Amino acid sequence: MKNKASGFFFACIAAVLTVATLVIVLMYGGQGGQVATPAIIALVVALLCEVSCFFGEKVWTDFTGIGAAVCLAYALMRVLSDGIWNIAESVNGIKMVGLPELAGMNITMAIVNAIAIVAAVICCFTKKSK
Repeated sequence: MKNKASGFFFACIAAVLTVATLVIVLMYGGQGGQVATPAIIALVVALLCEVSCFFGEKVWTDFTGIGAAVCLAYALMRVLSDGIWNIAESVNGIKMVGLPELAGMNITMAIVNAIAIVAAVICCFTKKSK
């Protein structure tokens, strides 16, 4: 741990938040929410990209960090687009096509995923090892 720089720790943070997002997405799908398979695949690919950043400064770690940020952004877009009716109906107090009781999970997924994106982007611009 002595030879690890801040990029390594941001990769760890992004990986942990990606796992948390994936768990929330799977729980959300289990409660009846719409979960697109490409969003789950994007989260798994982002996790694999972040784990590859644990190996220190390699030629390919810059590209995997960028790939993780892109996959996380895609997953965030899918989570928000699939759950927009839940959030809208919760805010307006009506029930039409969504499940307003799941709006809190949509917002939680979006916030955790957005923080993971920020950590992944910071990881791209920092050194992984000293």
